[in-house]
Amino acid sequence: MDSIFFTLSKLGTILLYPLPIFFLFALLLLLKTKSGHGKFRFFQILLFLYLSSNAYIANFIVHSLEKDFPPVSISNVPKSDVAIVLGGMIQTISVHPGRPELTDSADRLTDAIRLYKAGKVKKILFTGGSGLLFANTYKEADLAKELFLDLGVPEKDLIWENQSRNTYENAVETKKLLVEKKLESAVLITSAFHMKRAAGCFEKQNISFTSYPTDYRTNDLKSGAFELYIPSAGFLEQTSLGIKEWVGYFVYRAKGYL
Repeated sequence: MDSIFFTLSKLGTILLYPLPIFFLFALLLLLKTKSGHGKFRFFQILLFLYLSSNAYIANFIVHSLEKDFPPVSISNVPKSDVAIVLGGMIQTISVHPGRPELTDSADRLTDAIRLYKAGKVKKILFTGGSGLLFANTYKEADLAKELFLDLGVPEKDLIWENQSRNTYENAVETKKLLVEKKLESAVLITSAFHMKRAAGCFEKQNISFTSYPTDYRTNDLKSGAFELYIPSAGFLEQTSLGIKEWVGYFVYRAKGYL
């Protein structure tokens, strides 16, 4: 095997990504900056961006949200009336409108089907309209219904709610449907990093449920791989996701939604 080629290809690939290239140019600019005060300020900005796009920082923030919600084996899930699936895994502003396109959180949908196929839930309730500002032509629940039907879930076992715009409204609208349909026991399915806020909202609405976290984002960083030290847009997104979720949690708590 050509180990030299492999090493060079990995290093060369890194230089194709916008974020590492930005840091290279920024460091060159930093070296050319004459003012000591300006250089220090510039360095602070670079350090902030580097830490935000660092694997270890991103992992720490996301893990702080996921650690209290370990995976649950399907065999250990109690039989319930319904699986409540929170939206957030279907693209509603695709260049091909109306076509269901799954995002990174697709596990929410696929795990709901797994629970249904395993006989753990009798019905699936999908909650989620459009959480986008000024772009609400397509409702996520309507697109999700199409996927569930295509993947073998009968329409009689599907309940969809397409008006809610955020997690709080998911819980409020779901409560109405559970009362209307006389459904008592439920399994709440959402991403592990989102479960803390979601569970709080559903508990506030006096909904009885078993948590089924999915879509884990925490990575095993024990390998010490070289790529873990390179600033990455993927880790920047993960940091942003974690910060947004923690801010959302504290805002919801202040608003009395939890």
